[in-house]
Amino acid sequence: MTFTVRSLLDLTEAQTTSLTPGVGEDHPITWAHVCELSEPWRWLGQGALLMTTGIGIPDTSEEQCAYLREVHAAGISAIAIDETPADAPFAEAALLYAAHIGLPVLQTAHEVPFIVLAKAVAATGRQERVNRLQQTERLYAVAGAHAVDDAIETLLEALESVLESRLQLRPGSAVGEFSPPQEPPGTISQLSARIYSTQLLAPGTPELRFASVGPVDHALMLHAAGVVSSALSVKAAARRNEWMHGSLLLTDLCDESVPSSPAEHLVAAYNVLSPYLFAVVQSDHARSALDEVHAVFAADRVPALATIKDGHVLILAEAGERIERLLELLATETTRIGVSAQFSQLSDTHAALRQARSALIRNRQSGRVLRFEENEATSLFLPSNMDQLRGIARQVLGPLRTYDEQRGTSLTQTLRVFLEENRSWVRASERLYVHRQTLIARISRIEKIIDRDLSSIEDTAECWLAVQAAIECGDLDPGEYVPSPDPDPEEV
Repeated sequence: MTFTVRSLLDLTEAQTTSLTPGVGEDHPITWAHVCELSEPWRWLGQGALLMTTGIGIPDTSEEQCAYLREVHAAGISAIAIDETPADAPFAEAALLYAAHIGLPVLQTAHEVPFIVLAKAVAATGRQERVNRLQQTERLYAVAGAHAVDDAIETLLEALESVLESRLQLRPGSAVGEFSPPQEPPGTISQLSARIYSTQLLAPGTPELRFASVGPVDHALMLHAAGVVSSALSVKAAARRNEWMHGSLLLTDLCDESVPSSPAEHLVAAYNVLSPYLFAVVQSDHARSALDEVHAVFAADRVPALATIKDGHVLILAEAGERIERLLELLATETTRIGVSAQFSQLSDTHAALRQARSALIRNRQSGRVLRFEENEATSLFLPSNMDQLRGIARQVLGPLRTYDEQRGTSLTQTLRVFLEENRSWVRASERLYVHRQTLIARISRIEKIIDRDLSSIEDTAECWLAVQAAIECGDLDPGEYVPSPDPDPEEV
């Protein structure tokens, strides 16, 4: 228990009263010293009880006010004077000034030696150190009993019973996996009369707040902050390991290298359940964006798989309000996000990835989350129904896609690039990394396969709408064309 001015006034053997009733009674007293010098603030400091018979106190009220001002500025907790002098050592105006600045002025009975006050402070200090040691041991016993898989709230509740304070963990203002704290480590900030705060040296630099209902002990607060920081860091390391394995699994799902049946069991092990949602995040710094995804999802305890592929951050999570809210939180002035439609089978993961990428391409506004369903506003002629889009695409491009699948070619993508470049042989051949004559041969073959004439405006428009429908429904990847390492010999 901290020894305060109120503690001294309540001590019967001290026979001490206050000449400034109700002023500064919560000031802690950590040590007591007699000083009869005219400038005691030069020798005493923070938390001291200045005991004096009044010899060094000035005569005039103006000088007394200056004396009190300097004492208060030095952090001295209170002044205790002997009651013997016939005239009060402090004038009424000086006492009013002391009350105004919050400096307690006490009066001790003459028959009580000042050593009684000093011993009381010292004894309380010794007991306080013993209590602090016991509480510190209890804090670290709580830390030892806390398992990695336990919720952090469980640890906070156990620490509350030791500290006699309410604890609240608040996310840090910095974004990312780890940022330097705003205040130096070991700093306790007082936010209000009973509310204190400190930055934790842990991933995300969260803030730990203490709502004190008992005595305030900064040392114990720092011990508690260290316990919470350590627990958060251990949990972050465990999550990082889990995220890493989840990243490998998501990469395999996107590459369609995991059969759908075992994939569902593997994904469910990460608590990611159907219906699913796929998101693609584009940022200037993909690694930092992935760290941000980890931090935001972990803070809100939303299960997800995330990885980096082709310079984008890919996210697979359970569809719902929580994921929607987190995606909005992730969208910043340097970030764009595309989101797929909901899907229930992991065999549709690759199609969902194409949908999310399609939405991302159409999302030209930083800080925005564009959902695949919103793409319907980008065309006046295409339906919004997925089955209708797929039907339009396959009616025109079906034979071409079958040809690509059987021959291992990429003529469908060739057609997309050719149309995107407004049928320019030069620009299209440059994007496709082929000779102009090779492109002419490919387009000729495409026209024969789909029975369309790309010199005709009518057929070109039909092919363009079919390509857009294929992109909209996720059947065609809208990303940049990557040349096949083993092209069809008939193409060249």
